[in-house]
Amino acid sequence: MGHSPVCAQQDAASALAAVHVRFTDWLFGQALPFWADTGCDSVAGAPAFLGAQEHLTGEGVPALPPFKRVRVQARQLFVFSWAALRGWPEARARADGIFRFLLNARRADGGWACRLTRSGAVLDNTADLYDLAFVVFALAWYARLDRADGQAITLARETLRWIEAAMPRPDGGFVNCLPDDGAAWQQNPHMHLFEAVLALYDTTGQTDDLTLAHRLHALFSTRFFDPVTGCLGEYFQAGWLPAAGEAGQWTEPGHHFEWVWLLHAYTARSGVETHRQADSLYRFALAHGVVAETALVRDAVGRGGQVLSNAARLWVQGEALRGILRHDAQGNGLLAARVADNLLTRYLHGPVACASAGATWTDQLDAQGQPAAERIPTSSLYHIVTAYDELDRAVQEGWAGKSRA
Repeated sequence: MGHSPVCAQQDAASALAAVHVRFTDWLFGQALPFWADTGCDSVAGAPAFLGAQEHLTGEGVPALPPFKRVRVQARQLFVFSWAALRGWPEARARADGIFRFLLNARRADGGWACRLTRSGAVLDNTADLYDLAFVVFALAWYARLDRADGQAITLARETLRWIEAAMPRPDGGFVNCLPDDGAAWQQNPHMHLFEAVLALYDTTGQTDDLTLAHRLHALFSTRFFDPVTGCLGEYFQAGWLPAAGEAGQWTEPGHHFEWVWLLHAYTARSGVETHRQADSLYRFALAHGVVAETALVRDAVGRGGQVLSNAARLWVQGEALRGILRHDAQGNGLLAARVADNLLTRYLHGPVACASAGATWTDQLDAQGQPAAERIPTSSLYHIVTAYDELDRAVQEGWAGKSRA
């Protein structure tokens, strides 16, 4: 005999509460202390603190490549800003240090370079839209630490104005990078720019800071989103038509779930109705992206739902958790608990050879569910923190198996 809806709801609430306790202990007790220490950098003879490490080896020690991507610095600036706002004591100093290091990437024309050397010199002056989105996102969060100092807000707004002036496409949206590399047009950096604009609005409360979000939602509605199938395209050609070949068929369930969360956030801030779009994305990702037996979420499927990659990245699981909790907690609370448990048991520990396995992660599982990553990317902590934040909000608000806008 199956559980009644009330019993299932109680089971889901209990399971989510239990996994929340484990996740909290891991994040604040192990991960944040490790990444504030080993995960941050210093170079002999240089200032004591030089931002975040790019990535670690499989043994859990800094790999020390001769570059640092700006997107990684920005993601870690968000992580430690978030942790400082949550009262974690070491976070403010790390956020301040990463902010100072990140300023090395500021270009004279108002853009930002995409790569620095370990010591902070510009290595690649390309302006990459994905990186710029994360710069704005991180600045919006960092600004919440000291609202009396408007530098971060000023930089975020100047960066958005620069993107709109220097990178627009005639058909809407923005180029991937400057100089333009001629690659397929992508929805992904626009999604993160949407996220960044929402974060900036949350920080300032100024209606003007939400303007670009309206245009990005229109681009999503008319170009990225297929209302017939409910899927989200990834790669496009001129005119925002699907790219030729497999690239044009490629969709990622993780991005479907991520847009679900963002659409709910946009509606809550703007009043623009997006529930039907979110529901279509959600149903597509649930039907074609989630492996029923394991609750793992696969990396890629075609526009028709056919499996293109049965591997499962860590970030995909985190976005699935956020999307499920935000959109359909009542119907799928137990699935959310399974996804969260997968994060803790399958991902949030490093390789066996890693001396700091308890504070690191496995970034990808292969089609057989076995670890398939050779390095530990620092950038994954952004996805881990945003997944935890949504789980924490659900539990702290007294999750009762109901959707929340």
